[in-house]
Amino acid sequence: MRASKELPSAIERIDDFKKAFQEKKPLIFLDFDGTLSPIVANHEDAEISAEMKKTVQELSQKYQVAIISGRGLEDVKDKAGIADIYYAGSHGFEISGPANFHEENDEAQEVLPAFDELEPKLKSALEDLKGVRFERKKFTLAVHYRKLKEERETEFLKMVKDCLKDFPRLNMGEGKKVVEIKPNIDWHKGKAVGFLMNKLTKDSGEMLPVFLGDDLTDEDAFQELKKEGMGILVGDHGKKSHADYSLKSVDEVQEFLQKLIKF
Repeated sequence: MRASKELPSAIERIDDFKKAFQEKKPLIFLDFDGTLSPIVANHEDAEISAEMKKTVQELSQKYQVAIISGRGLEDVKDKAGIADIYYAGSHGFEISGPANFHEENDEAQEVLPAFDELEPKLKSALEDLKGVRFERKKFTLAVHYRKLKEERETEFLKMVKDCLKDFPRLNMGEGKKVVEIKPNIDWHKGKAVGFLMNKLTKDSGEMLPVFLGDDLTDEDAFQELKKEGMGILVGDHGKKSHADYSLKSVDEVQEFLQKLIKF
């Protein structure tokens, strides 16, 4: 694992991708927030630019493309607005694609009642913390704290962990100023990548998965692809990464994707 500043630029090393794309069939996985859309204070205000949308649409005409997000499935589909590609929402617990394809994780379905019990308890516990916002998705519960005073962040994280002690079927993951509460099962963005690879080909060894993401939750995918794919970290999430390459910003993501289209 390396810090983001130690990772080579995917743009400067574009020939690595050109060579790899000639040997195997590429499958491009894209995170949404912080990768296709800039991070914003309120998650509902995130938007993909017209230029980025056009780039991803052109990319999808040349390669298999999937957007894998922590957002709920319908939310990320609405935000991206790109037809005829695969989408994985809630970190891969729900997946849809062309020809009315739809898949939901069976184990996660069984855990849904725990969210209904946890959410009101957590809201009650955190009600005195100004700047905390809840986002309920079908298979996850996100608690955003970007607007919380920095000196109260440690207190906030402890309170969430304390609430979760009574819910062994749920666990907590951390992202950029967000806590993601998910079913405590062996499933994440990396598993969703593997699922889609098996869906799209009988021999996953024929495909070259490339994953672009900016957050700690994307590390599961980078780690999953370590042996057979290429991971690209966008920006810096403050920890060491399993990614192979880096891009500095959403603008660099667009530049990189446009180079892939020209291969």
